[in-house]
Amino acid sequence: MPKPEVYEVTYALEQIRRQGGLAPGELRLLVHVVEETLAGREADLNQKTIAADVFGRDLVEFDPRADSIVRTTAANLRESLLAYYAGAGRGDETVIELPKGTYVPRFSRQARLSPSAAGKLWSARVAMEARSVSGYGTAITHLDSVLAEAPNLSLALALKAEALASRAIHGWRPRPSLEDARRHVERALDHAAPAWQAWLVQGIVRQALDWDWSGAEISYGKALEASSSESSTHPWYTSFLVGRGRPWEAAMNLRKTVEHFGFSNPSYLGDVAMMLILSRDYAAAADTIHSAIQAAPHYYQHYLNLAILREAQDDPAGAVQALDQSPLRIHERPVTWGLRALFAGRSGAPQVARRRISWLSTIRRAGKYVPPSQIGACWLGAGNLDNAVRFLEESAEEREPLVAWYHAYPFFRHLHGHPGFESLLSRVGVVRY
Repeated sequence: MPKPEVYEVTYALEQIRRQGGLAPGELRLLVHVVEETLAGREADLNQKTIAADVFGRDLVEFDPRADSIVRTTAANLRESLLAYYAGAGRGDETVIELPKGTYVPRFSRQARLSPSAAGKLWSARVAMEARSVSGYGTAITHLDSVLAEAPNLSLALALKAEALASRAIHGWRPRPSLEDARRHVERALDHAAPAWQAWLVQGIVRQALDWDWSGAEISYGKALEASSSESSTHPWYTSFLVGRGRPWEAAMNLRKTVEHFGFSNPSYLGDVAMMLILSRDYAAAADTIHSAIQAAPHYYQHYLNLAILREAQDDPAGAVQALDQSPLRIHERPVTWGLRALFAGRSGAPQVARRRISWLSTIRRAGKYVPPSQIGACWLGAGNLDNAVRFLEESAEEREPLVAWYHAYPFFRHLHGHPGFESLLSRVGVVRY
């Protein structure tokens, strides 16, 4: 689909000005970055020039580390645009976005959908931000409605494929979800100009279902190029970097984005902390987690990260205490079911791990899917390394996506040297570091 003309972008901007309900600072920022981009001066858009031109800061004295007005307003603007296109702007033909990691706006034409379908397309993207089984389920329901109206819409197909693959991370049965994602992404790519998310999901499938790391790298490269590097901080690309033994590169990408935009985004802060843990930079991880909890005290991932960090520092009892602080709804996050048992067992209470094994076995017998990795974690807490490895091998056969992190998770260091565990890592093809 060709890019919008200048007059179409200016009309879209006027629509947002009249109907968007943006805060004054957000609107000033949006108008400035759109006008500068249309004038061909997008290379000059950075924190300092924006601080001076939009917010009246002294260009020489402005310190972005001490004054967050630009990145905070930009983060709020991005959320406001999402809300606008999910509501009043759902029927707009031209879309103005502010991609993550840049102050240069992106202009595109929206498929000619009914107002209802256009709203559901944007609502699906909002639902996916929750990173939960229910959030991805909500997104899939919205996208099915969109695809009923526009069966070949590349963006809708790609987003559904991403939602299918991503809920496999959080405890949905992985292999059929990834196979379904592959079918959708093949259709999403069957376009002259497919949505960049389609290349991303092709990388996801090649990585998680095929363990085809070289093929995945090619696909992610196309996503990076098509998205102007917006996909560099996507959770799946981050997972790919961990699998390639480069968590510090993922941490660098995420920290750069947080520095610009993400202090109000708890998932970004949580991702930074996890990458620092996997990079074994525990001091920086502790500082990040402390700041993250202050910024978003009700977000579960920060306490999960704190628990993993404490266990990595040989304080499994402190890890259990950190989990006790979490607002985590246990039934919403099956992918974390085994960690309490692991940490409790390592702190001298293997009976807790054995009780959790019994509970998970009962759930399995009732027909509900339980990620084998979580049973493996329980057996590790109970002190039975052979059984732990056996269930991790089962998780690999079922294609649990986080198998790419088994070599990197600090709590699996207790399995290093076990022949079965070492063989598993070799089969998956991850890069040890």
